This record gives sequence, structure tokens and C-alpha cells, in this order.
Amino acid sequence: MKEILALLADFANGIFAIVLASYITSTEVLWWYFPVGILLAMSPDLDAIPELLKRGRVSASSEYTKDHREGLHYPIFFIFIGILLSYFYGFWGYTFLLAIILHFINDLYGTGWGIPALWPKTKRRYKFLGRRVNRMKSVLVEDGDWDNLSHSERKLRLIVSWEESELATYIKKWGVDKWIEKYYLRINWISGIEYSLFIFSIVLIIISLN
Repeated sequence: MKEILALLADFANGIFAIVLASYITSTEVLWWYFPVGILLAMSPDLDAIPELLKRGRVSASSEYTKDHREGLHYPIFFIFIGILLSYFYGFWGYTFLLAIILHFINDLYGTGWGIPALWPKTKRRYKFLGRRVNRMKSVLVEDGDWDNLSHSERKLRLIVSWEESELATYIKKWGVDKWIEKYYLRINWISGIEYSLFIFSIVLIIISLN
């Protein structure tokens, strides 16, 4: 049940997409639009289903060095499709486009190993506000790894990236299998942002349906 905490940002993204698309197209919002928006916002994560069915959880770590974002997390492709859908289908096209954009923005920070934002030019993964070891300082300190890191590895960077060829090595050494517990069962800047977005999205639902 605790796994749902990691999905709250996607729920918020779907709700935001519905509200924004409604504003852009002057479409009246009905209650059932929000579940559809949430499903659209989660659609890039369909590539996580095989791992979820096989292992019962999704986590890139020393136990499993494959990251599910290798499958569908290609922003340029999805945004191109979204622009076409917006042109031909109006409200729902805009909902898809906005939900996808918000999903990828969410994937550019937080707990994951970034996304191949510049694909097809490169499959290099990019992420904002991260470290090459891809852990928060509090987690590194707790695990006893902070003092062993070089100054360069300790540095929190505005943009951090990994070549496709080195990603598995970093995941094997620095991946966190119990990331839900370490990031979402505690208050930190990542969980704080995502929980706040979800609460704000619920407020928007109430406003939109009244």
C-alpha cells in the first residue's frame, strides 16, 4: 500500500492536465475526466509493468540494475504525438500533451535515474538537482557513505547525467532497493514537493467541480 505514495505526483499531474486543458479549450470539466487524466499521466510508466509483475515492485538497485525508463521515456516522441493529438482532438489531445510533459518534468528530479531527454540524439540520462550517486545527503549519511565520497560526488548539481554504458554500474553500486521507505515515508524536499502538488491538485478538483 505504501507504494501508492510514489504515485501521488502522477495523480497530481493528471489532475493538473485536465484543469489546464479545460482552461485552454474552454471545456467544462466532468468528474470522470480526472481518472482519465491520471491514467494518461501514468502512461509512460507502462514500461514498468513487466518488472512489477515479475518482482512485485519497481526499483533500480544492486538487486536489479535494469531501469524501467528504458522503454517509453522518450519526451520528444511523446510530445510530438501530443501536439498532433492536440490539433485533431482538442481537449483530450491537450490533456495527453500536458499530462506527458508534467510526467517527464517530474521524472527530471526526485528518486529516479533521470530520462533520455535528448533522445534520439543520445540515450544519455539527464536529471535536475542530483548527484552522480543519485542519493540524498541524508540517505548517504544514514548508510555511512557520505564520508567516503569525493568532493565532486558530494556536490549537488543543477544538471547531472549518466552515459547509457555506465548507468548499470552506478545503479548496481548506488541504487536503493527500499526507496519508498527512504524517500516517501519521510519528509524531505522530494516528498515535500510531491505531497504538496497532490494536495493542491485535490483543491483544484473541488474548485473545478463546484
